[in-house]
Amino acid sequence: MKARYHAAAIALALGGCASTQTVLNGPVTQTFHAPQSVREVAFCLANKNNTAALEQEDGSRVVLIKNGYGGVSLAFSVYPEATGSRIDYRKKFGTVGGIWKQCVGLKSAS
Repeated sequence: MKARYHAAAIALALGGCASTQTVLNGPVTQTFHAPQSVREVAFCLANKNNTAALEQEDGSRVVLIKNGYGGVSLAFSVYPEATGSRIDYRKKFGTVGGIWKQCVGLKSAS
């Protein structure tokens, strides 16, 4: 009986995981502007979160931060803008920490 409850709980948890396209097609939570290039911002975001930046055909880069279940919690789309970059931030689920804030020009990393 307990095994059934555990299986149901796992199914519900995994069902709540957000796919990449679901998050990227969702509304932008916040937009940032940085003097750094797309490459620099994407590298910073990827490096601080132990993930990879996905290069897009239009020259933009996407950085996904996933939760422990593999669902996308945060998504960053980094676009060229003048001599710097524009970062569209999408938040699907809350995450612990905010080291990514350093990469988009915010002082606080909490």
